[in-house]
Amino acid sequence: MTSSPATPGAALPAAPTAIEDGALAAILADFDLAPADLGARARVTASAGDAPDLRERLDEALPEDGLALVVVAGERDDAALAEERNRLWPLLHVVAIYDLSAAGVRRRTLGGREVVQHEAHAPAMVLAARRKTHVMSPDATVEKFDQNASGWNGEAGSAGYPHFRWMRKFVADFAKTSKPSPSVLDFGSGAGWVGIEAALRLGARELCFFDPSPEMVRIVEDNCRANHIADFTGRTGFGEDPPFADHEPFDLVLSSGVLSFSPDPERWFEGLASCVAPGGELVIGDIHRESRGMRRRRRAKPLLPVRELNAWTRDEARRELERRGFVHRAGAGYQLTRPIPEAMYVNEAKLGGVLTTPLLLANRVASALDRGLGSPLQGQFDSWVMRFERPV
Repeated sequence: MTSSPATPGAALPAAPTAIEDGALAAILADFDLAPADLGARARVTASAGDAPDLRERLDEALPEDGLALVVVAGERDDAALAEERNRLWPLLHVVAIYDLSAAGVRRRTLGGREVVQHEAHAPAMVLAARRKTHVMSPDATVEKFDQNASGWNGEAGSAGYPHFRWMRKFVADFAKTSKPSPSVLDFGSGAGWVGIEAALRLGARELCFFDPSPEMVRIVEDNCRANHIADFTGRTGFGEDPPFADHEPFDLVLSSGVLSFSPDPERWFEGLASCVAPGGELVIGDIHRESRGMRRRRRAKPLLPVRELNAWTRDEARRELERRGFVHRAGAGYQLTRPIPEAMYVNEAKLGGVLTTPLLLANRVASALDRGLGSPLQGQFDSWVMRFERPV
């Protein structure tokens, strides 16, 4: 695991415990660093349970692009490590965990596990963390999105593809603008399927879209051509500073799964609002931080994507939009929470897709029921979607 060179900090959140020089060197080398890179302010000590004090000391010691190594003595289970991770948030985001033992140093990331050194060490665990603002910075976001662009387009014919496309259609179907041939903006498009579905169904006169990733924008352009959308314009940019400021506000704006990636939600909501024309419609959706499954993941899993920790609830997003004058018209939960996502993973990874149809049917029926009842069951869904109108 490599990263751009940075000035690291080190913290001891439990009883102050030093790790052996060899282990420290191996961990730093994983980030293209050396012990000599440790500065005078590198070591910060704190006692267990004093998270605010620990965060305050780290905030003072750690550069914007720095690396914090949080050392925990002995061995801890995942729930205990998740608790340590939650103490560091929202200042820091844990990007890797290193297990030190007689077998050596082993790294854990969201991508898997790997031995980085075979030398024996006293048992300890090290949480490697970076500032949330660094992890969610524009440069880091573009790099991550470019790397994942092809995978986020969905793989036609795969076991998970029917669910992938259904979710995009479910969000797009919330668009109910009565204007003929509306102008449509996909605000943070990803692979573009939400905007494409809405534009096709509504007979849009133009479809505009933007994404931080140049590679993702290229994929959306290909998807537009493949779906015979003649008038489309793609640009690169971020929601905090939308790249269509020179375009008149749109009749319909859709934003799906974008808010949770924003490091500056206040600016993001302002950017979103500025793109919707008076009398226009806004459809917004994202993951639900307080679903039953998401809460369990935060308690049980020490490593999570940063957007899960940065996610908003539906009610929080609604308040922000109503504060800006938008009128709520409809909403629903979708993508049933635990154990459906786990079952889908097993279906795709081990069962060859034999459960694709029943799992998709369960999601479709549950989401339709929630929508029909006025959406009282949000806690049972990992995602939400809402439709708003901007008064004239």
